[in-house]
Amino acid sequence: MSTVGIIANPAAGKDIRRLVAHGRVVSNQEKANILRRVFAGIVSTGVDRILIMPDHSGLARPAAHDVEEKIKLEYVEMPVADHQGASTRAARAMVEQGVDCIVTLGGDGTNRVVAKGCGELPLVPISTGTNNVFPSHIEGTLAGIAAGSIAAGVLGRGEVCRRSKRLDIYIDGKLRDNALVDAAVTTQMFVGARAVWDTSSLRAMLLTRAEPASIGLSSIGSRLAPISIDEECGLYVRLEGEPGPNATTVIAPIAPGTVSEVKIADWRKIAPGEKIEINSHSGTIALDGEREVELLPGQDVYATLSMDGPWVVDVPEAMLLLAGRG
Repeated sequence: MSTVGIIANPAAGKDIRRLVAHGRVVSNQEKANILRRVFAGIVSTGVDRILIMPDHSGLARPAAHDVEEKIKLEYVEMPVADHQGASTRAARAMVEQGVDCIVTLGGDGTNRVVAKGCGELPLVPISTGTNNVFPSHIEGTLAGIAAGSIAAGVLGRGEVCRRSKRLDIYIDGKLRDNALVDAAVTTQMFVGARAVWDTSSLRAMLLTRAEPASIGLSSIGSRLAPISIDEECGLYVRLEGEPGPNATTVIAPIAPGTVSEVKIADWRKIAPGEKIEINSHSGTIALDGEREVELLPGQDVYATLSMDGPWVVDVPEAMLLLAGRG
């Protein structure tokens, strides 16, 4: 049974950066409208089933009503999603229940937790968050068509998907967490409001990609050495301590409507598997823009770059191939 999974985060696009910067607010009504377009696109491909993560806002209900007589609709059997871990649990359940492709609605943080559970399933990430390097601003109908075409076997993963990278964070020899785009070591002692918007609190950053057209912490790296999703390297940027040979100052858009001058003590490219030591002063590590890991003095903390991140569907390429095949 060909199946597309749907994971939509009702909290994406609503964090504190709406107050401290000028981040857009993506309402639940707009997310529901996006899903209506996604569902229409999926149905047009002849897919058998849509499997949906339940959420407390009922984002998929209007879309489900639109297509209830045209396709089989099911919800993942799990508690209603009200925290990050629910998205990971939903992704794992979708793998177990034979989903072929997952459409996500959210930002970098949403896709980070989905990637923990999706395994080899390709993702079609639609941007509805704040800092959106991993997901793209894709029209929902086209996203649904691309996802449905993969699920139906019309398009192969090897034809239209690109493997993304990942940063793995280790504490005292054990894998603690990971990030898809950036991991930032901060002086802030507590997770708190999670979001990072003040560069003065940064000690260091590790980046899987640094694209000039992006916004957020990774945009700092793009002013040093642009790195794409496909390049087999990452970037290590140090913002405190003695200046090194590559010390410089850059101006970058670190949050929506916020362009800052950032002093760089040193930076260099890093290779897959290279062990990057992180000084374990008290503070936190922000993963994809959100503080997640609290650090204590004396811990052995390091990070590595992996080329085995989730598969991501290139929607424009998918549409090009579909057009060529009639």
